[in-house]
Amino acid sequence: MDVRLLPSLSACPHRRSRRKKTKCTGDRPICYHCRRNRLACVYEPYSATVAENPSVPNPPMSLPSAAINLNNIELLQRISTIESRLAQISGTTRQYATQNSRVCTRYQYVVADSPAPLPQAIYQENTNLPPPHVLSSVIDTYFLRVHNQPYSYFQETSFRQRLESDSLPRCLVLAVLSSAVRFSTHAFYAGQTRQASEKYARESWLSVLGDHLTMEDNLNVHVVQTVNLLAVVDYTAGRARSGWLKIGLAARISQDLHLMAEPDVWLSYSEQEEQRRAFWSIYLLDKLISCGRSRPLVILDEDCELQLPCDENRFRHGEWRKTSTIDQLLNWNSKLTESPSPFALVVLMASIFGRCTRYVHQSKKMEEIPPWDPKSEFSAINSSLLLLESYSKSSNWQLSDILHGSVQADATVDRQEIGHLIFAHTLFHLCHCLLNHPFLVRRWLKPYGAKAPASFSSRALQDGCDHAAQLMDLLQQANNHGCLVESSFYAYCIAVAGGIHSLATHFNQDRGRETNNVIYLQQSIDSLERLAKLWVHAGNIAASLREFHSISQPFATLLDPSHLMDELDFGSEEVMWSMIDYAILGADPSKKQLSPKTGANLPSPTSWALGAGMLWQDGYSPGGNILGGITPSMRLEEVEQLLNCSPRPTSPWEGVVSGTTAAILANFIVYPLDIVKTRLQVQVRRHRKETTDREKPTTAEGTSDDHANYDGLLAAVSQIVREEGISGLYNGLASSILGTASMNFAYFYWSTAARSFQVSTFKRHGISDTNSITKELVLGAVGGALAQLCTNPIAVISTRQQTRRDDHKRSMWETMLEIVQSEDGWTGLWRGFKVNLILVINPMITYGVYQWLREGLLALRKGKRLGSTDAFLLGALSKVLATIATHPLIVAKTMLQSKPPHCRIGRPFSGFTEVIRYIVRNEGLSRLYKGLAPQIIKGFLVQGLMMMLRER
Repeated sequence: MDVRLLPSLSACPHRRSRRKKTKCTGDRPICYHCRRNRLACVYEPYSATVAENPSVPNPPMSLPSAAINLNNIELLQRISTIESRLAQISGTTRQYATQNSRVCTRYQYVVADSPAPLPQAIYQENTNLPPPHVLSSVIDTYFLRVHNQPYSYFQETSFRQRLESDSLPRCLVLAVLSSAVRFSTHAFYAGQTRQASEKYARESWLSVLGDHLTMEDNLNVHVVQTVNLLAVVDYTAGRARSGWLKIGLAARISQDLHLMAEPDVWLSYSEQEEQRRAFWSIYLLDKLISCGRSRPLVILDEDCELQLPCDENRFRHGEWRKTSTIDQLLNWNSKLTESPSPFALVVLMASIFGRCTRYVHQSKKMEEIPPWDPKSEFSAINSSLLLLESYSKSSNWQLSDILHGSVQADATVDRQEIGHLIFAHTLFHLCHCLLNHPFLVRRWLKPYGAKAPASFSSRALQDGCDHAAQLMDLLQQANNHGCLVESSFYAYCIAVAGGIHSLATHFNQDRGRETNNVIYLQQSIDSLERLAKLWVHAGNIAASLREFHSISQPFATLLDPSHLMDELDFGSEEVMWSMIDYAILGADPSKKQLSPKTGANLPSPTSWALGAGMLWQDGYSPGGNILGGITPSMRLEEVEQLLNCSPRPTSPWEGVVSGTTAAILANFIVYPLDIVKTRLQVQVRRHRKETTDREKPTTAEGTSDDHANYDGLLAAVSQIVREEGISGLYNGLASSILGTASMNFAYFYWSTAARSFQVSTFKRHGISDTNSITKELVLGAVGGALAQLCTNPIAVISTRQQTRRDDHKRSMWETMLEIVQSEDGWTGLWRGFKVNLILVINPMITYGVYQWLREGLLALRKGKRLGSTDAFLLGALSKVLATIATHPLIVAKTMLQSKPPHCRIGRPFSGFTEVIRYIVRNEGLSRLYKGLAPQIIKGFLVQGLMMMLRER
């Protein structure tokens, strides 16, 4: 027999006609909607519509009588609702009931005329709920696997009764199904639990929007419960933003319903406690998902006036018990008549955890009071954490002892209350892990420099490792004893502890120590993979932890107190932040990149030229190595700024080859601009009429004017094409390509040799090898200088070829012989070498300005990562400023390496200072910036092309 689910038809006078503004005649005709869809109209009894009619204004009355009438109205409304439900059940049963199907006014199961295969639940159109026996099974699963883990919304008996009487809103039933179906083992959902959860969540949210948020005065505690359940579903599915918005909505609705205060006394004890637990579940979820930057809390402790949840046994039996408030529980001077319930302890730890995350993720300036000061927030949070120890009546809380002492009369253990205790103590260890996290300890102590007590940092780092181990021990014990460790938030707790174990593993391995950290790390990954079967975000977190461990060896120095003051670049900081930010950890790994991008990929101030690309190193170091391993190219004035690069190659030689290839392609495309720029820089325009006899041009036979005069960028291009053809724009291309390739490989060789020499020297003399910007500057300068010494001849040859007209074109060999046979001899091949060394200030200015602009933009965007367009524009602007500042030196270098102008009768310049004096005396000060326009345009184009080629 086929059981199909049809939407409810009980509404009206007719609900469909009323929503569509269709006038109801009063004689209960079949409305257009039902007639078109061949459905039967079902009308509610008159008593159910009385409350919807406009009421007649009442005369003024005294306050006591108003209160009595208000109570009477509420009672009448409740009686009217009961009558309506009974009438609906009675009416629809007479119309549709059969022996094998129960008919509900909102969800109707209708017997099909002909047998058909069992439909796949939610995947058929026009269906919302599973068959009754499947629904019952999922509800059983909810109270076994979801209830009190750690959120608590319902009294089980009351919920089942209201479900049976169909007095629960559709959105809530669907939200419960969405939360519980992931744990279901029913054959009805075989292999489709995740899809079922998503489908139920989507239908529930649409019901909230259509039936409650768009309807006036239709909000109640059930809507709050629904939205809170859906927030967990979204957040754990990797939709952090959607979950964040829903928890904010649930909090606002709860505030509108005054759930932050004590419930109305006329409600039953069970209903009062349900309202309290609904609010405290919102409070708890708000604290848990706010552990990230730019995630402020919605609910503040000072606004919570209602008492904390009672114990589970009293809640089940509908008994009332006076309990403490959150303020009383957080106050050491409060005198409590009895110990807080396990759920109340969870709320207590959530409050402290919220305070801890605010301290950890504070985006404004750091606290002025040092953390070791008793008046600091750090010390205050540690003091509050001791409250759990006080309320637990034990300084060494053991799960086995609690389980042994919690055996009930039927020889069973209430694992739901135990679950709350496990969760509370997990939060306790998590708070200590965050407060004593190696990255955060360094962040808090850095402002104080050498004033920070070494004993404080050592103790804090050890406490972080100890609590990370205790957290994993607790969860392992709980799992071994058969307790439920399936809450979605356990994934974050395990990840934070696992990140500390990863750092400790590398730290101890580097020092030859045998520890259990590697065992704890593997246990963390195994636990996350087990949770990944239930929660999508747990699988994402497991992938993030594995990736972090693969790159975390350089970060192990964070556990060394003597290295806490070392510099940590922006990219490395972002990696560490990503391991303690819940939203980033749970995000889809395909939509994020854990490997450091901005810091490790920034070029060194000692980069020496254009278009080389990054020379990636195998061992990335967060302590200052951001300036190491950068390959230059031959054009000193145009150091390539690769700001947002693609993932690094697997070997350094691959980086050299790929960087060289990209540089060659980029230089080939913009080479005409290089030709124009060089020719504009070497031409001489005299602004004085008088000349010395020595500097008068000659027209003797054998002399020629290789340096034509150009009026500007466009004029130069037009004249070169007209006189020399298109090929004139590519004079000296072969030597330029050779120079680019040789410079890359020469730099790689010499920088590697310099680094190897430095490491061996330090090791031989017992000097501590620390990462610092100064060391990287020196190594980069040595590698760059030696590379320039080897490749400067090719640069000189290339410049000579670029400045020759097409009718005087010579090969590389002929050009070299001409230089050697000049009055400079072989030393002429190294003309401009000194100014090349000085031009290191160009990339330094570029790098410094970029860093300043980037930090300013990040501050405006509150830490949001830069996109490729942002990085390109900032880098281009930085390059423009650096070019303007160093352009006189660039012009002097070009004129030194080119053939002397005809007005000097073949007499070369002796140095770059003479070139500058000559230009100022004979051409004017402004001519120090000749060729600036093509220089800037080329920088823009090369940088853009390099970034695109690297991304590909």
